Amino acid sequence: MEININEKLLDEKLTGLEKARAWSPRTISKLETTIRSAEDLDLFRINPKRYASERGTAESEAIDLFLHLAHLGLFQMDWHMTCPACGDVLQSLRSLSHVSSEFSCGPCKMNFEANLDDYISVTFTIAPQIRRIRYHDPESLSPEDYVYGYKYSQDARFSGGPRVVDGYKPMVRFGERFQPGERKSMGMTLTPGVLAVRNFESESYSAFLEVAESGETRVLLEFMEGSWRTKPPRLGAGSVTAEVVNLSRRPQILGGLNLPPGDPSVRPLLEFEPFLSGKELLTTQTFRDLFRSEVIKGTEGISVKDITFLFTDLKGSTALYDRIGDLKAYALVRQHFDSLGKVIVGNSGAIVKTIGDAVMASFLTPKDGVNAALGMIKEIDAFNQTLPSKDIILKVGVHKGPSIAVTLNERLDYFGQTVNIAARVQGLAEAEEIYVTDDVYRSSQVKGLLDGRAVTPLKATLKGVRDEMQVYKIAPPAVAH
Repeated sequence: MEININEKLLDEKLTGLEKARAWSPRTISKLETTIRSAEDLDLFRINPKRYASERGTAESEAIDLFLHLAHLGLFQMDWHMTCPACGDVLQSLRSLSHVSSEFSCGPCKMNFEANLDDYISVTFTIAPQIRRIRYHDPESLSPEDYVYGYKYSQDARFSGGPRVVDGYKPMVRFGERFQPGERKSMGMTLTPGVLAVRNFESESYSAFLEVAESGETRVLLEFMEGSWRTKPPRLGAGSVTAEVVNLSRRPQILGGLNLPPGDPSVRPLLEFEPFLSGKELLTTQTFRDLFRSEVIKGTEGISVKDITFLFTDLKGSTALYDRIGDLKAYALVRQHFDSLGKVIVGNSGAIVKTIGDAVMASFLTPKDGVNAALGMIKEIDAFNQTLPSKDIILKVGVHKGPSIAVTLNERLDYFGQTVNIAARVQGLAEAEEIYVTDDVYRSSQVKGLLDGRAVTPLKATLKGVRDEMQVYKIAPPAVAH
């Protein structure tokens, strides 16, 4: 395999990477070795979590690494919509702004509501300016490389079984590239079940032919624009000859899979190896810092099934501005933002926005959100120790639930009742108090974080919420048990 690398550009970009932040020992040398010597497929749609596992790197650092690589132009970042029934990468998009709130799989005849938790994954591919790999040119790939390397997700697995790309191989009975108008005679051996024929280069519907113990031994398979015409609909097991014709106006990779008996439109959803989800990326501060221009198109929004929000505010900030003046107070507020930001990032969260003296942050799990809240109270207490008086007095609220990721004021934000409740819960808190909802308090591992603290269960009526809510007040450390 001949490898051509733009040495000057690679050296320039790696120098920029070294300056971007402090990296763990050998992080950049391992990356450079990968760029120089890895197989083409290993540089295509890299899953940062798998990369971290294979190289003994922390996941958070691997994600940061590839975000910086994409920002520097060493790698390209892609957002994928993958069918959870067949593992087909239905869409591969260069920007979040092109991601829709719904998607469909033609071959599976299934529609899905996109959500950032499950169906939207993010991968990274070496930039062609650095090193060109054959997957940069999918139209030139062999049918095998196209189907097993380009078309299907490398992270998808049959439930309790092999990877999809490995599991499909024994089922394939033919797969060839056909020029417009080209006709080929394909011999194959079929077993009872279904012969599924499809075009691998588009999302057109598949055709399904029954394969029984006895039936026809010859079949005509004609592919037209977006559909198949087949004669006859039933085939016999054993040796069968298929006359395959491409009646469309462009080259196509046409293939057939011999599926086991059963309704091919009814299948269990696949399992996926851990991947970088859209939700996790949006709760990564490095992404928000480096890719501020990323937005969600229009007014649709993209759903998030479960996310944790934290709101902070300052008690007595108006009096603070009156007492020490606007400039000094503003400087203190900015410093407190920096302190809170460090705690948020340290707990795998991201700042969504600041609102006056307040912060809105998002986290993957309630545990991270509550741990951050506790860390904030401690951090601000230490911050106040450096001041002549206790000027910064924090109040915090945490809630979890579904939400909609949207673009507001040209930035990625969240919308919905979960956000409203999180803000209202924060409003219940007094000086150095943390309020969490029942959904947060009962989440895995949260109670363990609160051992030794005074936690008071309360009923609260929140503006905009019809029913009374169960909340928990976490007292300041000074009055903890």
